[in-house]
Amino acid sequence: MSVFGRSRAGFTLIEVMTAVAIAGLVIAGGFKLVTVSLRTLAEVKFERDLVNEAQKVYLDYLTREDMPDRGEKDGVKWRTETDSAVLAGDMELTFRKLVVEYQDREMTLYLPE
Repeated sequence: MSVFGRSRAGFTLIEVMTAVAIAGLVIAGGFKLVTVSLRTLAEVKFERDLVNEAQKVYLDYLTREDMPDRGEKDGVKWRTETDSAVLAGDMELTFRKLVVEYQDREMTLYLPE
């Protein structure tokens, strides 16, 4: 029984407002999670495409003897540079850098000379 002599048959306004506020926070958090997940998925797909394009250029580089040092094909640009690094003492390691650019992003592959 309540103070007024009747039994209580519902929720108070404060209880309803609290439940609505909590539900709103949960829904907002869910939307944020979906947005971040979709952005991450798009980034992963792009990175996969970049790796695939870099692999194609790398396979062309390995299999074609007349592969130019730089070029562009189907929106993919590449260039190669000879570079070296000094190892223990006076040993020098020579290698080629294959830089593949796809949609304003680059991936660098280091190839033995």
